[in-house]
Amino acid sequence: MKAFIATMILAASVSVSAIANETDFEKTAKSPVTLRKVDESKVQLIYGLNEAKTVTVKIFDENNFLVQKDKIVSDNAFAKYYDFSKLKAGVYSMAVYEDNVVMDKLEVDLNVAVPSPLVYTKLEKLENNSYKLLVNALLPSDLSVLVFENDRLVHEEKVDNSVGFQKLYRMERVNPSARVEFYVRSSDGFAQLMAAK
Repeated sequence: MKAFIATMILAASVSVSAIANETDFEKTAKSPVTLRKVDESKVQLIYGLNEAKTVTVKIFDENNFLVQKDKIVSDNAFAKYYDFSKLKAGVYSMAVYEDNVVMDKLEVDLNVAVPSPLVYTKLEKLENNSYKLLVNALLPSDLSVLVFENDRLVHEEKVDNSVGFQKLYRMERVNPSARVEFYVRSSDGFAQLMAAK
């Protein structure tokens, strides 16, 4: 009986495996077209059938405006590259059609990622209404420091082409119980508001 059950389990797993392989084969046979991104601004179209077919490639911008239409007639399998490097920044969609049926789609994002500036800031409240501010930037930039007492600007300072500084601020005319905030910003886009604790 145990041998019979083991044989049935083995037969079931072999048939499930065969069905899975058949499904993968059918998917490949039905979808011979592949779009894949091979570089930041390059896409490769691979057509894998060796029969006469007409394939249409359409490229749309983010406003769904047709940027390029390419009609390809081929008797053999082929590969073709599309270069997006000359297009302006934006998101583009690419689709391959065969007999007005979408065979494959791909989205290409040409937006340039703007790295955020790397700046480290630290503010310490010391005794006698004094504050120690530390600013370190990875790259040189123009830095501005604005000091507020209860949302009123009481001090402003600019440091040109600096990668950082450490400074002690003595705020003699500021009420010791007031809310004091330091706002640090750089010319490359960094900004941070820090409350003294």
